[in-house]
Amino acid sequence: MMRIVRSALALLFAAAVLYGMQHTRPLYSDITSPIVSLGGMNKRVEASAFALSLDSARAARVLNVETFGKSKTYTSSGVWVVVEGEAEAKFATLGLTSGEWLSSSGVRYVLTDRVPATIEMMPGDAYHPGLPRRVLLMFEVPEDAVAGGTVVVARTKLLPLDDEIRIATNVSDKDIEPAITVRRNQEGPPWTVLPQR
Repeated sequence: MMRIVRSALALLFAAAVLYGMQHTRPLYSDITSPIVSLGGMNKRVEASAFALSLDSARAARVLNVETFGKSKTYTSSGVWVVVEGEAEAKFATLGLTSGEWLSSSGVRYVLTDRVPATIEMMPGDAYHPGLPRRVLLMFEVPEDAVAGGTVVVARTKLLPLDDEIRIATNVSDKDIEPAITVRRNQEGPPWTVLPQR
């Protein structure tokens, strides 16, 4: 009789352990998710392969783009978010091809593809070790996704376990401007965002 009780207890214990393992193991998406480095505006955030700092995040209802003497106006059913900063590779030349706006509700918005590449925004640039380079990111998001937004930058979204930098912005829905202009420069910094603050 004692032998049957011990066998039953061992079986129940094994079932409890298996049940616990099944419900506490991480999901595959968690195991292969990017390695995230967090930071805030005006601070250099470092991942293992690159570093990023953001110094300006602005939202506007209308975006004007001036390149090579021509001006084009972009409207949206939402708002435009224009983010400026500086990126630098740490050990080897690399490209940063993935940029997203992460809203406070968890919805992600990718970089716009409506603005011409002549503005030299991310993606498309190569970043070199020891040579910080200005970055410009533009997003088209709903108005309610502006407040509490976070900029997410990675080399690519296709590599699991790669670096990802998330920088919380200080822009709010009360800071939405009527219009801003991004002007390509012939000399000096690659662009200027107007009106300047």
